Amino acid sequence: MPFNAAAPSATGSGSAPAFSPTRRRRMARDAVGILALLAVWLTALAWCTAASVAAAADPPAAAAPAAEEGVAPREVPVVVVPLRLPITGDRDKQVKGTVLRNLDRLLSRPGERGVLVLRFDGADEPGAATSDFGRSLALALFLADPRLSGVKTVAWLPGGARGHAVLVALGCEEIVLAPDAVLGPANADEPLVDDAMRAVYGQVAARRKTVPPALAQALLDPQARVVRVATDDGDQIVTAAEVAGLRQRAAVLDEEEIGPVPLALTGRRARELGVARGLARTPAEAARILGLGEAALVADPTLEGGWRGVQVVLSGVITADLIARTRTRIEEAIASGRNFVCLRIDSDGGEPDQSLVLVAYLASLDDTRVRTVAWVPRQARGDAALIATACDELVMGADAVLGGEGAAAIDKRRAEAITVAWQGVAKKRDRSWSLPVALVAPGLVVRQATRPATGRVGYFCEEEFDRLDDREAWQLGAQVVVGPVGLNGKAAESLGLVAHVVEGFEGVARAYGLEGDVALAAPGWADTLLDALASPGIAWLLLLIGGAGLYIELHTPGIGFGGFVAMVAFIIYFWSNHLHGTSGWLEVMLFLAGLVCLAAEIFVLPGFGILGLGGGLLMVASLILASQSFVLPTNAYQFRQLQWSLLGILGAAVGVTILAIFARRWLPESRLFRHVLLAPPGENEADSLGDPLESLVGREGETTSRLAPSGKARLGGEIHDVVSDGYLIEPGMPVAVVAVRGGRLLVRAVPSGERGTHG
Repeated sequence: MPFNAAAPSATGSGSAPAFSPTRRRRMARDAVGILALLAVWLTALAWCTAASVAAAADPPAAAAPAAEEGVAPREVPVVVVPLRLPITGDRDKQVKGTVLRNLDRLLSRPGERGVLVLRFDGADEPGAATSDFGRSLALALFLADPRLSGVKTVAWLPGGARGHAVLVALGCEEIVLAPDAVLGPANADEPLVDDAMRAVYGQVAARRKTVPPALAQALLDPQARVVRVATDDGDQIVTAAEVAGLRQRAAVLDEEEIGPVPLALTGRRARELGVARGLARTPAEAARILGLGEAALVADPTLEGGWRGVQVVLSGVITADLIARTRTRIEEAIASGRNFVCLRIDSDGGEPDQSLVLVAYLASLDDTRVRTVAWVPRQARGDAALIATACDELVMGADAVLGGEGAAAIDKRRAEAITVAWQGVAKKRDRSWSLPVALVAPGLVVRQATRPATGRVGYFCEEEFDRLDDREAWQLGAQVVVGPVGLNGKAAESLGLVAHVVEGFEGVARAYGLEGDVALAAPGWADTLLDALASPGIAWLLLLIGGAGLYIELHTPGIGFGGFVAMVAFIIYFWSNHLHGTSGWLEVMLFLAGLVCLAAEIFVLPGFGILGLGGGLLMVASLILASQSFVLPTNAYQFRQLQWSLLGILGAAVGVTILAIFARRWLPESRLFRHVLLAPPGENEADSLGDPLESLVGREGETTSRLAPSGKARLGGEIHDVVSDGYLIEPGMPVAVVAVRGGRLLVRAVPSGERGTHG
């Protein structure tokens, strides 16, 4: 058979092998594959075993922050900015300015995100929960500014936060709380919550994803219902209304309603809910949580508040010179690197136009670069109040006076100019202008207005209220003030004009975190001396010395010691008041004119009294005008100032009288000053000497010059100074002496028929 013949024998010798070469090659290939698979399996088994042993020897941390604590701290730029609560006034701009000034430092390392830490301070102080919603929102939105895209923002709340300051924490990428610190409620000082607020809290939280939007709204809204839902995809925090939709998308394993609302989360609870990155009481603990060096969050004295302070003094009557000098000091301080200007004001005003010049300058400063704070320890009356309220913030002493009637009278024209100027300032400062203008403008009525939707309170005059874009949302209430109104520190604070009421500059420094060297740009020693010389006490003393000098001079032959002392005293009096802004050439000329009239009355025209009385009045008027900034009083404050001026003149006059009595009795007997004042003759000496001119009464003579009415006449062969009895007498006319008045001979013309009849 072909098949059998062709088939190889299995048993015979020299027969073919049991497996063909092809089969043997296949079997070898399979064996190699099996060995390779076995080797791969053994390698994987060994790797898994090693990983298990390593895991058993070094178990992973329970949470992400703990894992970061184990790694080496990062060396990245870190800036800690204190945020003192509450966020009111321009506090948001203060923080913005500090951040922008240090932005280059935060971005100094390309590829590395600098860390900006907002440290919330003052959470336990009274009023810390009264943060303004608009200011807080502005700061929260600033933290998401594109300029900060390369910066990691962290909210560190060692004392927690209540009120709308919570919104700023939601605007940060991470939140670090102390274990017992409390975050929320956000409506602590906002009983009325509207839809706009709910939407804002939800949007800020959704943008940062630090806090679930539903939880953020629950921190604010007492009507909210928020649930933590456990699903097969993990835990989620949603509103109660969203649970049904969530069930359709995932398997819900458990539900927990979070409450009570509005939420107030302790640090531990916030950590449990995933809101807080970690828990830290100290800067070192917070730094470890953030993966930074332990000293990274220690406050840098040079960055404390971001401010390098200077105190600029504005004191005395407002004048163009004072405003110019004050502005120069501020500019020099800013040029030297100072960015916190504390303008200490102690003034009763003076020139409203010049005050508005400084107001415009203060409003033009960049409030993100330079912070201006007015400090009024005693008074800022009249137009000085405009300067105080033009600064970024105002700080007062409890008993200090702001506004009211001052050294300058504010008429209708000036009031209109002030209103226009302050409308521009209010626009730049984003504030109302009615109350600042009412501090000085007469007749301006300011009423309280309330916004029912939010409970916000504002103060507007009728003109400003009518110009509000949202005036329908406001309800006008009772009248608050009528200008010009003077307010003490507490009253101004209750109306929102004052940020802080403190005692002393130490309180100002404490309120704004000013530490270290605060420069003082005060008037120099010459200015201080001038202010002292123009003070009421020293001014009255100068008048007393000048009056005493004049008395001594009148009782001393020739020009001597008394005249010199009087001249120096009056020069200093007018000079100091001129530089102080209350005296000018008018006062000096009035005084000199009065002095000339008195001299003429005494030495030239004795006996008439008109020049003497008029001269005295001119001198008194000049002294009064030199002590005040107005001519005629027009308001109650100026009338009070006039009373003080008159009292000062009267006091000086009484003092001169007393000094004259003592000088007349004591100086002639003094060895040192006996030549200063002539001794009055005794009674017997006076009787024996008599008046030598009396012997000439009745004697006839002839005029040697025209008597108009004074002149000279020859009597008994001697030339004498004489005064006619009121008529013009030509030279060479016969005259007769009829009396002696004021040391001068009074003569009258002798008709030709009467010559020789006088003895």
